[in-house]
Amino acid sequence: MKTPARLALLSLLCLATAVPLMAQGIPPALQKPELLLGKATIAKSTQAQPLASAPAPVPLDGVSYEFNGTPRTFGDFIVDGKVKALIVLKDGKIVHERYKWPTTASTKNQSWSMMKQVLSVLVGIAVQEGRIRSIDDTMDQYEPRLAANGFAGVTFKQALLMASGIKYNEEADRVTLFGDVIVDKLFFGLGGADLVEKTTDPALTREAQPGTRYQYASITSQAISLALEAATGQPIASYLQTRLWQPLGMTDDAQLLVDRKKEGFSLCCLYATARSYATFGQMMAQGGAWQGKQIVNADWVKRSTTFTDPASWTPSQVVRAGEVLNLHGFAYTWWPLAGDRGDFQALGVYGQGIHVLPQQNTVVVRISDDFDTPGAHAEEFAVFSRAIADRLDRR
Repeated sequence: MKTPARLALLSLLCLATAVPLMAQGIPPALQKPELLLGKATIAKSTQAQPLASAPAPVPLDGVSYEFNGTPRTFGDFIVDGKVKALIVLKDGKIVHERYKWPTTASTKNQSWSMMKQVLSVLVGIAVQEGRIRSIDDTMDQYEPRLAANGFAGVTFKQALLMASGIKYNEEADRVTLFGDVIVDKLFFGLGGADLVEKTTDPALTREAQPGTRYQYASITSQAISLALEAATGQPIASYLQTRLWQPLGMTDDAQLLVDRKKEGFSLCCLYATARSYATFGQMMAQGGAWQGKQIVNADWVKRSTTFTDPASWTPSQVVRAGEVLNLHGFAYTWWPLAGDRGDFQALGVYGQGIHVLPQQNTVVVRISDDFDTPGAHAEEFAVFSRAIADRLDRR
């Protein structure tokens, strides 16, 4: 770390830890990084296509389900999961939408790690465009700076599967990353480190052979992003705008957190409306198609969100805080679920989620401030969403 940053970062972390750390690892002072860092705008579509609404909203208050042997209701989850926005799509139309003040339909909500699932789709688009020849290519073929540390020789596929083998403590090192990037911004580069420096740091060493072990490490997403930018010749925010936001007809701008040098975060930190997240989910429910156009290859969607690729991780191989039913597996940065429904989730810390049920053509988006629950009720969100989909099928 740059020497002038040491005292500043120590002060920052002391301030952060003056309040007890939240159960999910990010100190309160870093839970709103947008207050200290900049954001790049991802412009709404010039040919906006708003989500249609069903002729009449569907009341869901009667939805009930069982979780871990306990009867639960729709209202129980809304309260206990600290839900501040919920959108349900059936056959591509909004059948239920609710917000808790001050959140509204125009609020740009922090994605946290749901940005990783967006990144996965962008990699798929780059592959179909021929910008990335194969996900079996090593990332350092495209971004040579990744050859300077433990990412040397790691393929896109291994990185997407969170099997880079990089030595990384997700909870501690993620906090340090935010702290360093913030200090770098506040001290005009005289302290801390920017995102590229964090990702290409020679101190990032390898602790496992790539492809042999699942280990969730957010820095891996930043490595994917650097290689993607090198392959496409575009900043991540620009590629997101031109390849997803515009083609999907998004009606609202989004924003992406950036460091001092305008490098975009990809491990987290997309800010978008709940309807934008729902539109993204509906595209995935339709096998990557939108309004008659294939945005991302259907085979990529299938391999990203199911256990089709033998290299994907089954639920028994994936450890998640708060899991009791062992539902979540892991594919190309998406969370396929156990069972025969073929459903999958995008997930972010503190209760952000997009649950996609293609067989039932249902999408459920949940935005929450679920700060104090291990796992942020993510597994219960899966059971909850399945119950909603079943209810809609019976109407």
